[in-house]
Amino acid sequence: MNDGALGLLTLLTDFGTADWYVAAVRGTVLRLAPGARLADISHEVPPGDIETAAFLLAAAAPTFPAGTIHLAVVDPGVGSERRILAVATPAAVFLAPDNGLLTPFLEPGARVRAVDRPDLYLPGPGRTFHGRDRFAPVAAALLRGEPFEALGPELPDPVILPAPPPRRQGRLLLGRVVHVDRYGNLVTDIPADWLPDGPFLAEVAGHATAVRVTHYRELAARPAGTAGVLTGSLGSLELSLDGASLARSWQVRRGVEVRITLDAAVTR
Repeated sequence: MNDGALGLLTLLTDFGTADWYVAAVRGTVLRLAPGARLADISHEVPPGDIETAAFLLAAAAPTFPAGTIHLAVVDPGVGSERRILAVATPAAVFLAPDNGLLTPFLEPGARVRAVDRPDLYLPGPGRTFHGRDRFAPVAAALLRGEPFEALGPELPDPVILPAPPPRRQGRLLLGRVVHVDRYGNLVTDIPADWLPDGPFLAEVAGHATAVRVTHYRELAARPAGTAGVLTGSLGSLELSLDGASLARSWQVRRGVEVRITLDAAVTR
C-alpha cells in the first residue's frame, strides 16, 4: 500500500478534545514520522461506542485519497488481551482494536493481520493508553514505509459486529436506524434505490410518514412536525424534519427497526 513516502493518516477516536489524549497521539505520530500529514475524522464518538465509530469511518474513508492510512481508536478493551487489527483494502489501510470497528472493511479480498510488533511499541507507565503507546507507533511505521505484511500474522477470525443487513420481503422493506446525526436525522441502512416511485408508509417506533421529499426544506410547506423520507448523502434512506430533531421528536435511538410498506394506501 505504501511506496515509502510519508503519506496521510486519519484519526478517529472517542477521546473528545477536552483532554490531552488526541494531542498525545498526534504528537507521537509526528515525532516518529516527521512530515506526515494528519487529518481528523472525529473525536466525538460516544465513549466506547464501537458501532458509531464503524459507521463514521465507513462514511468518511471513501472520500480520502487512495493509500490513506486510517487509525481508529475506540477501545473499551484497552489493556486487555484484545488484539490489534490491521486491514488492507485496495483503497486504504486501517488500524483499530479487534472489536468489530473494522467490520465495514472486511470485504472479500481484504488482507487482515493481527498486529504483533512489540519492537515498535513504546513503554508506558500503564496499560490504559494504547492509542499513544501502540497504535500511534504502528501507524508511524506504516507512514515510514513499513510493509503491511510485516505487522503480524494473518488473522482468519476478526471480530465482526452482529448487525443484520436490510432486507426485502414482498412489499416490505426492513432495516434499522444505523445512525442519528447531530441534526437528529435518522439515517437508515435501507438503500434509497429500494424505494420505487409510488405510495409507501414508513414506520419507526410507533410513528409513521408517507411523505417523500428530496431535501429538508421541502418539509417547510407541510404542517409543522411532518417528517419526510429522502435520499441521504450516503445513498441510503433518511427520515427527517425541517429545522428540528426527528430523533428527539419521535424519541428514537440507533438500532430501532424501520419498516416501509410499498403501495400503502394509508397517507399521513
